[in-house]
Amino acid sequence: MALTWDLTRIEDSDVCWVEATQDDPNHGIVKGEKYLNPITNALIWSTIAVDLPGPTAENVGEFYARLRLTERVFGPFLIRAEVDGKRPEGEAAMITIDEVIAHIGLSCNVSTKSRAQWLKRLGSEMDDMSRRAEMRLAAPLKEAVAEVAADIKAEIV
Repeated sequence: MALTWDLTRIEDSDVCWVEATQDDPNHGIVKGEKYLNPITNALIWSTIAVDLPGPTAENVGEFYARLRLTERVFGPFLIRAEVDGKRPEGEAAMITIDEVIAHIGLSCNVSTKSRAQWLKRLGSEMDDMSRRAEMRLAAPLKEAVAEVAADIKAEIV
């Protein structure tokens, strides 16, 4: 199912758009045109990660807490995109509580999960991530140990 989103219930929906300050023909951006704010885009996609359809006045604390924990585990959602194979200067950034509050009313077609359900899924994803890392690191580590063992054996003989 495709992710759909609605910005019409955001009190100041101007926060969702930014105006291009210069042309970027490689990305189809024309100076003066408006495009989706990268913060808004990150929040739209974060709804999948936090298992909530969007921040509301009632759930903004829970939404932000889930978002912050997710970003601490997997990394910031606001990344610097590569341009022409190079990463622009500047660091990735985590979304702030003020940015979440400014987007109260954002709504996506994501099913709400309880905190317990969400934490269980997050724990499972962390488990999978650590297993993949172990598998990726195991072969080079075994090779390094074998090389050291061979060197020690050669010195003894």
